[in-house]
Amino acid sequence: MLRPSLLQRSRSVVQVFRFHARFFSLRKHQTQDILAQYGIPVSRARLATRPADVAGDIHEIGGICTTESQVLPRGNGTGTFEDGTKGESRRSSKGRKFSSKILSQTLFSHQTLTHDRLSQYVNVAKHLNTGHDLFLAITTDRSNGCPSLVMSHGGVSGIEGLAGDDLNVLKVPLNYAEGVTEETITILSERFALDRKQLTTILQGLLTFYKKSDATLIEINPLIRESESGRLICASSKISIDDAAFKHQSQIFSLRDKSQEMAVELEAEKHGLVYIQLEGNIGCLVNGAGLAMATNDAVAEYGGRCANFLDGGGQATKETMVKAFELILNDKRVNTILVNIYGGKFTESIIAAAQNFHGIPMVVRLQGTNSAVGQKMIAESGLKLFAEDDFGSAVKKAIQLAGPSRPSPGAILSKATASSRSSRFTKTSASQQFMPAYPCSPSIPSTISNLNVGPDTQVIYQGFTGKAATSNALATVAYGTQIMGGVSPSIHSFCPHPNPFLSHLPVFPTLRTAISSFPSKPHATAVLVPALHAASAILEAIEAEIPLIVSVAEHVPLHDMFRVQAALRSQSTSRLVGPNCPGVIAPPAKCRIGIMPHLQYRAGCVGIVSKSGTLSYEAVGATTNVGLGQSLCIGVGGDMLPGTSLREGLEALLRDEATKGIVLLGEIGGEAEIEAAEFLKEWDREAVRKRGRRKPVVGMITGRTAPKGRVMGHAGAVAGGIPTAGDKIKALEDAGVTIAVHPGEIGNLMRALLEREGLIPVEEEQRKDRIQEAVKKNGGDPTSNSELSTLMAQAKKAGLPKDLIERAIARGKGVSLSGDPLQTLTVEAMLPASVSTIIECQTDNKKRTLEDLRLLVKEAGGMVTPTSHLFDRRGHINLASEHELEEEKVMDQVLEAGAVDMDIGEDKKSLSVYTEPNETASIAHSLSSSLNLTRGSSEIVWVARPDSAINMEVVDEERRQALHEVR
Repeated sequence: MLRPSLLQRSRSVVQVFRFHARFFSLRKHQTQDILAQYGIPVSRARLATRPADVAGDIHEIGGICTTESQVLPRGNGTGTFEDGTKGESRRSSKGRKFSSKILSQTLFSHQTLTHDRLSQYVNVAKHLNTGHDLFLAITTDRSNGCPSLVMSHGGVSGIEGLAGDDLNVLKVPLNYAEGVTEETITILSERFALDRKQLTTILQGLLTFYKKSDATLIEINPLIRESESGRLICASSKISIDDAAFKHQSQIFSLRDKSQEMAVELEAEKHGLVYIQLEGNIGCLVNGAGLAMATNDAVAEYGGRCANFLDGGGQATKETMVKAFELILNDKRVNTILVNIYGGKFTESIIAAAQNFHGIPMVVRLQGTNSAVGQKMIAESGLKLFAEDDFGSAVKKAIQLAGPSRPSPGAILSKATASSRSSRFTKTSASQQFMPAYPCSPSIPSTISNLNVGPDTQVIYQGFTGKAATSNALATVAYGTQIMGGVSPSIHSFCPHPNPFLSHLPVFPTLRTAISSFPSKPHATAVLVPALHAASAILEAIEAEIPLIVSVAEHVPLHDMFRVQAALRSQSTSRLVGPNCPGVIAPPAKCRIGIMPHLQYRAGCVGIVSKSGTLSYEAVGATTNVGLGQSLCIGVGGDMLPGTSLREGLEALLRDEATKGIVLLGEIGGEAEIEAAEFLKEWDREAVRKRGRRKPVVGMITGRTAPKGRVMGHAGAVAGGIPTAGDKIKALEDAGVTIAVHPGEIGNLMRALLEREGLIPVEEEQRKDRIQEAVKKNGGDPTSNSELSTLMAQAKKAGLPKDLIERAIARGKGVSLSGDPLQTLTVEAMLPASVSTIIECQTDNKKRTLEDLRLLVKEAGGMVTPTSHLFDRRGHINLASEHELEEEKVMDQVLEAGAVDMDIGEDKKSLSVYTEPNETASIAHSLSSSLNLTRGSSEIVWVARPDSAINMEVVDEERRQALHEVR
């Protein structure tokens, strides 16, 4: 029987299942043939391309067979063909009729990546009489950084169907080196009543293939036990292989079926571009996956439709830009092009390409290094180019030029399928169990402080003499970072760096030799080596016990990272940032470890933690433009198995004394953002206990409009899984994070929050100047200082904060001051697509109810429509004591009872307690007993969140219905 100590409840079973699909999949007959080579019993199968062949294969196999369409990346059994035929497998002794109907038809399925998957093959397999169906998979456990076995009773469509369902699911994290242990086999065989010897053969064969082939998923569905013989047979299987390992796996990649992929996407792949065809009329060209997702999201937010997702890469060249324009222009639906590039070095390529656009307008937004020069060149080109420097303005201009877009019939079907499938992101049910086969701590808390680099941080390079590292070191030395030297395996003994400007720095053949030669050990290493060698370099740094390791390489093979993760969890000295990341930079200390464009950074008070490099650069520009600057920026990267998570980066910033506000930038894929939100709630509870306050956080999640199942540039950014982008946004908002719709909003939101919290001074004249500049930029007439002062005074009298007026003017187009200024401004605040306005939610440390806030805004002539998730529905209990209450003692008892907040009255004898709505009665009973209190009234109330801003939608009655219809 199972020992109780081995069974622990999982935090969330979905951690194992999410986003295993990296990246290309094999056909069913291919997977069955491969598994058979590893001694795994499989059902006999044949592949047919003609109805006559189907009949012949059935005759050869003998008896009743199942016939099933073969479309990548599977999902055939849950799909529907264009004529309405269901895609599930059919039992037959002939099979000609079914195969005649499905061959050369398009299959629509929740697992197909686009709507045009043509059925060209039929799989014919022996039908097996089963007494027991099981589901078995080896998949990637992103939270624990290791492979995991997942097993359950049958009846699921695939590994996606397990999350959130009340199924008897077992997951077993595997030590990558040890593999399947005797203990694991005992647990599974006893739990599912399976023959131990047969199960051992199957599990060991699967894991051997998983490792040798660089697989990201092996799914056996179903694993059946024949009713007559009792044999375990893999009746159907599915395998996905890591694209990053294609140089290791040339034989298995030769099986890749490119006929199931789009020609334009294959052409983009040849040139290092990530291109995904969508259904709109605005062609997008962006460098960096995070920024590309943010651009597509913003276009959809403002009512447009993108024709493509196109990531030119954070290190794109002029040549790749030219090819990118060619791909976009080959799409006949495109009538407008939106270019959103970080850096001005591509301006000449843009202008040259625009000469062949044949009248197609192009909106160009450049940011970062040399962007001002680039915008000037575009404005003076004489071509149909529209230069914009504001993110939102560029998107709106492109939508205006493009006009309406009609989705194709396939897109309508895909959209309908997606909308019918709601998010089921839930915690684990009692029957879903987690059995750790070895210690798998998802973090190493003792090393989080290693992220706080400073002026004394000494850095060494790995791959020092390479072209990328040499260029990077030149810039980093000029920036002011302390570089000690580096390592290059291409040399055999100590020598100076070959570059004359770096010749004062030594180069060593190994890291061990370098460290023994230095008077002190380096604090950090910058790993600038190719992806296939990155893991070896990281492991060498871990062995050398270097505190901070930054690896920037993209496409490090997943199985290499399994080995790195195992090494990280076996020690408590080194912390890894990356791979696939920009690195770590502390502008006040002039310390840069990574590839970020350091000239754009300014010393300041905002900390940034981000999965995306280019998106973090956008946040840098946004916070610099409003005069805030940056204290510490941590690019954790978009890899599936990062060394540092968003939660850990967030913790470092919360503990950093120089950081006053935090920007958190996440994306689709994985659960890092959910974990960060949970951590923020824990931090808040501790702050309540200590009567402290948490730093304000502005967040953003990209990939909200990404097509399901696609990898959006970053290895870990897989669309369509659970939790969804919406789930992540909701979790962060529930944790008190202010969400930005696009990067252009980040700076203003952060400054408003910091001013509101009193963390930075509010310079009145600077405020007025900013308002005037914003109004002028938006095409309005700036008001005079005297009018602004009057306006501010009226706002204060009405109970509205200055932030409301400032943002209303800044966002309005030609704001009119006639009539009641406050009423006009509250109406204008609703005009943009991003319609939130900040309203103070606390007065004299007492929470305001929903009705209080309604009245406050109504006095200004507006109307309030609250967004429900910005308020907490709470149970409110009144308690009384005969003696004065001791605050610390009462606080401990209240929190221990499970309440969320409390207030002690001025007389020290009355107590108000706030609880979850369904826990009011039990907590009231508990507290009245433990504290000897008299229980008073209790009620359910809406409470504005403490210590945070409340977003309110302020709108007059005439525009209310129009806005509703637009949404």
